[in-house]
Amino acid sequence: MLRMSMSRVWPVFIAGVLLQASAQVPAPPAASTQAAAANPTSDRLVDELVENAARDHATLPSLTAHESIVSKVDEVVVFGKNTAKAEATVRIVRKSPEGPWTENREITVLNGKPVTPNTRTFLPFNLTEGFNDTQSLFFSVQNRPCYNFALAARAGQDAPLELTITPFSEVATRTQCIVHSGVARIDPETHHLTHLEFTNPAGTNSSQFFGTIDYAATRVGDKIFWLPSLITARVVIGKTPYEWSARYSDYHQYAVTLTILPADSNTQ
Repeated sequence: MLRMSMSRVWPVFIAGVLLQASAQVPAPPAASTQAAAANPTSDRLVDELVENAARDHATLPSLTAHESIVSKVDEVVVFGKNTAKAEATVRIVRKSPEGPWTENREITVLNGKPVTPNTRTFLPFNLTEGFNDTQSLFFSVQNRPCYNFALAARAGQDAPLELTITPFSEVATRTQCIVHSGVARIDPETHHLTHLEFTNPAGTNSSQFFGTIDYAATRVGDKIFWLPSLITARVVIGKTPYEWSARYSDYHQYAVTLTILPADSNTQ
């Protein structure tokens, strides 16, 4: 789940973001199945995305990546600036195989100036927890009944597959459902997500949210995962718009090295 916060006010608003990671990218389908793979039904395509999401949740390791951020608010901020640019190291750690990811961001450069480690920094608008198990917002067994998935006609042979996602009218009465709409674009060969747009419909609460996430096939160790390359968000709270853009690169598997010394070791 993705969280937002502002430097002047600190209420937390929750919105769904989908993380699409994968184990090894599958080989292209055999010739006899290429036509079916290139022209799936919406039900079958959603089946695959749900299956991918469940498998990916079990296989994505702890990661670290470089993050380039632009954060802004469209009004004068009393304590700071209304636009900030930052470079950061983000760590996405799983403490147990079935548990969620814990996200930690360490800003290393802010508005062109190096930041001393462990220094508290402020951005006009913060977006966190984008790497948690949020693909289940649309593509999970429990949440799939919340939405209608319509497969659009393809613009051409090389064009991505595209699903338009709308909540069913009775979604508001189902406790597990979040009233969001979206658009998902899917690679026609691998059937992995390449782009997602999601928004909360007007009038659902006091804030209006629109976000996008782009994915790219990324090698981590000896495996390929489909990981975020760009996350953007725009939220309007009252009449004030806040914006966020973050690009991700240099993914590596994250591990902690622990050295155990003998009980009689002398340390200075």
